[in-house]
Amino acid sequence: MPGSPHMSSVEPLSAMPLAGLVRRRAAMPWRAPALVALALAALALWGWPLLGFLLGALLPGWLHGSLHPSLQPFADAVAAGMLPALLHAALAALAATLLALPLGAWLAWLRVRSALAWRGWIEAGVWALLVLPGYMLASGWMLLAAPIGPLARWPALLGAAQALLGPAGIVLTLALKALPFVFLALQVALAHDSAAAQEAARVLGLTPLQRLRLALAALLPALAAGAAAAFAESISDFSVAATLGAGSGFQMATYAIEQAVNAVPLNFPAAAASSWMLLALVVPALFAQARAARAGSATLGPRHRPAAPLRLSHGAAAAHGAAAALLALGALALPVAAAAQLAWQPAASGGAGFAQVLPAFGYSLRLALLAASAAAALARPAAALLNRRGGAARALELLLLAAMALPGIVLAAAYVLAYNQPITPLYGGSTLLAMAYVALALPLATKILQGPLAQLHQRLGEAAQVHGLSRLHTLRAIELPLLARALFTAWLLAALHIAFELPASELLYPAGHPPLAVALLDAAAGFQLHLQARLQLLGIVLLLAFALTARVAFARLERTLPTTSRLP
Repeated sequence: MPGSPHMSSVEPLSAMPLAGLVRRRAAMPWRAPALVALALAALALWGWPLLGFLLGALLPGWLHGSLHPSLQPFADAVAAGMLPALLHAALAALAATLLALPLGAWLAWLRVRSALAWRGWIEAGVWALLVLPGYMLASGWMLLAAPIGPLARWPALLGAAQALLGPAGIVLTLALKALPFVFLALQVALAHDSAAAQEAARVLGLTPLQRLRLALAALLPALAAGAAAAFAESISDFSVAATLGAGSGFQMATYAIEQAVNAVPLNFPAAAASSWMLLALVVPALFAQARAARAGSATLGPRHRPAAPLRLSHGAAAAHGAAAALLALGALALPVAAAAQLAWQPAASGGAGFAQVLPAFGYSLRLALLAASAAAALARPAAALLNRRGGAARALELLLLAAMALPGIVLAAAYVLAYNQPITPLYGGSTLLAMAYVALALPLATKILQGPLAQLHQRLGEAAQVHGLSRLHTLRAIELPLLARALFTAWLLAALHIAFELPASELLYPAGHPPLAVALLDAAAGFQLHLQARLQLLGIVLLLAFALTARVAFARLERTLPTTSRLP
């Protein structure tokens, strides 16, 4: 091959019949342990806890040796008020989806189809909303509406802000958290949208309304995928239900499950029955999202030509800019400003608040680094398995889809039951919390690595084997440089998510060692507004500082890696 002297001598060997045998034999020593490790991880992270927990709704006495089926747990869940909680959650999720859908579509259109100079900031703001935990947004509304908050001097504004402490604030917060899912779905679809259909519509003399209907029809799969993801994310959210929902008496399904697990006496079968009811609403939405996404991929063709960016008039550009600034003000600036104003007010506790903040953050960060590293390590063989054909790949795909659809509070409740047994006495320790973090982060990390792994050329591994390189040397010198950026992205997103995770943290944290999310929730429940503001502000600052530090460290590390990008 011209320009590839090192590979030209290897290429004929790959055509020999012996090459396939060498490749299979070389793969066996590391693929078999990787598959065993994946199977054991899936059993420990999802299979054993979820099977035992959800089975309790149908066989409530199975832990005691009784295998008599009964629907009494469902009756107990209904008697405990699960149906109104499900109704509240479904209505709030539906309203949030209807609000997030046009906002996300509008922002995606501005980012992809307009020629505005500041459109790059739209994506930055959307990612900030995606990373920022929902309870921090909810906490911002609570601080904004506090009698000693920044609006205390203006009674009319304070009264208006206090309306956000009920269902209106719940819907708004859920919509802001769901907006990125709509944006990301529509962004890809708009980037792949062909200019031919709209040009043909203009030639045929269709009205602007008819052209709009035509464009919406082309984007319908992406709109359906974004709406399904937004609904599933909203109805399975725990942070907003535990803050604004619990404070206003607007009980939602995820909070009802947490209360059932923490009730005295414990009633795990009723909690499992409540989880089945919640999953009955969440899982169909996620499968609808997957089906809509598959339908959307059929619109691309070999003659695809993207539409040219649209240049808006000065008036239209100013109007869009003002609307985007107003959205950014309400979604990000106001909650942060409210926390900053209260965080630095003199409080009766003086500096004691920070003494509580730093240990919580340190504990969260240590577990986040550990769990994110474990998730990235497991995601690599999992992504490789997904890129192969066969029953194992299909089973793993189904498992990851179910894991992404699973609300975190259901998984945490399953861990409480499964790992509080004599044979698995992990409940009450940091190990179990770290396992839950890995289970929640692994599906996304696997999806991030799946594409880059599929792009690795098979002959790189063949050439390494022919030249006598060990598997460890091949990983370090060839695969790691090519996958470094994807691995870092998966690791960083997992760490950011884990550091501020709430549902699993609330049920599984060791006594005396609350993570940052639990400390903030406790401060909100105890009306410790100054401590709550400090936790929120410090959490945001440290989140950004950690992400920036990790990015700089990775850039330096990347320069020290072997340069394999010049290999064919």
